Amino acid sequence: MSTEQPSRLARFWDLSSRGRAALDALEHLIGGLGTAVLALCTFLWLLIVALLCLVGIGIVLAPLSLRILRVVADRERARLSRWGPEMLGAQPVPARLGAALRDTTVLREMAWTACHTVFGFFLGLVAMTLPIDVLHDVSFPIWWRLVPPDAATGVQGFFTATDWPSALLVCVLGMVALVVTVLLLPALAWIQAWPGRELLAPAHGTDLALRVAELKATRAAALDAHAAELRRIERSLHDGTQNRLVAVNVLIGAATRALDRDPDNAREILARAQDAAE
Repeated sequence: MSTEQPSRLARFWDLSSRGRAALDALEHLIGGLGTAVLALCTFLWLLIVALLCLVGIGIVLAPLSLRILRVVADRERARLSRWGPEMLGAQPVPARLGAALRDTTVLREMAWTACHTVFGFFLGLVAMTLPIDVLHDVSFPIWWRLVPPDAATGVQGFFTATDWPSALLVCVLGMVALVVTVLLLPALAWIQAWPGRELLAPAHGTDLALRVAELKATRAAALDAHAAELRRIERSLHDGTQNRLVAVNVLIGAATRALDRDPDNAREILARAQDAAE
């Protein structure tokens, strides 16, 4: 009995972890659908600009279009970084159009828009429809008698229920579809993210170079802050010591002048001078 209870807890924990993974994958897929819409708009705009280049107008619009492409690609990089290893942003797009069109990162971003427009959009739509279809089929026995006979369909509309056994069969098939959906969603999320992971990642060695540059910049900033703090301390020490030395000098002068006419007052002034010196 004691060994059976932990095994049940382990199975329950495994099911709950799979459920959380499926929900995370669903959120990931819907987020990918949003960037797929942006990629689709960007891809269509790039095609229009390419056609306008035939009459010369597109050459003027091309630099702005490439910067828009970079913004959309960086948005996908940020989305993928929230769901996996961090993806570093690319360097700014070269100012000259010829250099920008020869830039490897820009070319890979163009390829990503084409891939994500197709696969990202399709998989995002599939991810949105699967839970709706599962909920439709699982709850089918509750409402199938409340709709017209020709509308009482389940299993993607391929099965029409005419009696209670057929309605229960739709519910059973919906539960099977639920299990398949829970297992399938993480794989769909991985497939949707794969073009971005491959095409938007920095070139080999760029990651290390950027890390080294960031480390150098951080070290230089720390050294500058340390030097500024030392200068502040030096100024404080210099100003404070100088003021006290002036005060000691003034007090000694006052004590010297008061020594003959008021010895008691001179001793008091000397005591104050000693305190200031300490």
